[in-house]
Amino acid sequence: MNIDYIEDFIKVAECQSLNQASDLLNISTPALSKRIKHIENYFECDLFYRTSRGIFLTKNGEIVLENLLIVRQNFKNLKLQIFESINSNIRLGLLPSFSLYKLENSKKKMLDNNIEIKIENNTQILLEHLYNGDIDVIIGDITSNESQKLFYKYVYSEDYMIVYSRNSGLINNDSIAVDTLKNYKIFVLTPPCDTLAFIRKNFSEMKLEIEYKDNLESIFASVKTGQGITIIPKSLTTRVESMNLQISKLGNYSRDVGLIGYNKKTLDNVFEMLPEV
Repeated sequence: MNIDYIEDFIKVAECQSLNQASDLLNISTPALSKRIKHIENYFECDLFYRTSRGIFLTKNGEIVLENLLIVRQNFKNLKLQIFESINSNIRLGLLPSFSLYKLENSKKKMLDNNIEIKIENNTQILLEHLYNGDIDVIIGDITSNESQKLFYKYVYSEDYMIVYSRNSGLINNDSIAVDTLKNYKIFVLTPPCDTLAFIRKNFSEMKLEIEYKDNLESIFASVKTGQGITIIPKSLTTRVESMNLQISKLGNYSRDVGLIGYNKKTLDNVFEMLPEV
C-alpha cells in the first residue's frame, strides 16, 4: 500500500465526505475514491459504507483508522528525529499576506538565525507541509484549527474585508452587512482556500453564488469590471490600493493568525524573532 494513502484514509474518515476530503487534499474526488479502494483491496475488506448522509467507517475501518493514526505519528516522529540529526535550520511556512507587510523588519534577523522561509497561498497547504515534516512551524489562520497534537501561539487578528467596484451598487460604508453577500457573485481562489473555508464555516446556510479563480490578479480584475465582489483578509488589501476599488469591513468578522507547530520550543523561538504587531 502506498504510504501517501494513509493520510487520504484518515482525512476521509475525519470528514465523512469524499468531496470535502478531496478539497482538503487538493485531489479530485474520483482519484481519492480510487485510493480508498486500493486501501480496501489491501486489507481485503470494506472499510467504509456509504449513505445519503456521507461515507462512514465500518467496524474494520475503525480498527484500521486507530492503527493508521499510530503509524502516521510514528512516521512523523521518525522524520523529525532524522531531520534534527542532520539539520539545525528552522523551516518556516508563511501566508503571502503575512510576508507582505509583517516581515520587512525581521527578514535579516531570521536569516541570521537559520530560518528558511517558504510561502504558500493558504493555511491548508502549509498544514500539509507541517504534517509531512517538510516545514517545522507555520504562520497561518488558527481560527479553525483545533488539533490537540499541535501547539499554537497567537500573533494578531485581522478583519475580513469586502472588495467591490465603484459601480457595484454597494454603498461605501466602513462596514457592510453579511446579508449583502446574497446579492453578488463572490470570487475566491480555487480550493484549498482560507477565505472559502471561512465562508463555508460561517455562511453555509446562505445560498451564495461562488466562482473560483486561479489567482488574486484574476479575482481583482473580475471585481474591477463589476462582475462580482471578493472577500479577503485585511492584510491583503495592500494589493488593491492602486486599483481604484472600494474596500469595506465585512460585518464583525475577523480571523486570528498565529504560529502552529509540533515543537513548543521551536514555536517560542520563532515568536521571539517576529515584529510587534
